[in-house]
Amino acid sequence: MIDIDYIMTLLDWNESDENQCYGLELAKKVNCFNVFLQPCNKNINKNVWNNCAKILSDKSDEELSPYLPELFRWLKDLNWPGAICIYDRLIISEDELFEYELKVSITTAKAQNDKLWLQALKNLKKERKARDK
Repeated sequence: MIDIDYIMTLLDWNESDENQCYGLELAKKVNCFNVFLQPCNKNINKNVWNNCAKILSDKSDEELSPYLPELFRWLKDLNWPGAICIYDRLIISEDELFEYELKVSITTAKAQNDKLWLQALKNLKKERKARDK
């Protein structure tokens, strides 16, 4: 079994492309993939988020369903590494809980007066509607 800390080290954007690719391959074998939801500690943080987003975007709607709230929170700042990758993945989600979780996130963004997040969520909703036409 591969240590998750080792995988995270390989996913760091400061690593070579070869090491990052190897880290992505190893990460595909991780069953409890919630560790890739914006990990943040003293060594592992935004430096791995882009690769973590790639890992998550390869998961099925069913696998991602329990983590929709966390995925919506990733859109709080579209400049964050991996945010656009997550955004693009959410556009194509067919999850039955999607609309409910989006509504909850929009309500939360309004309550927190988080204009950037609210705009990202509204844009996501608009793009999904355009896709469905």
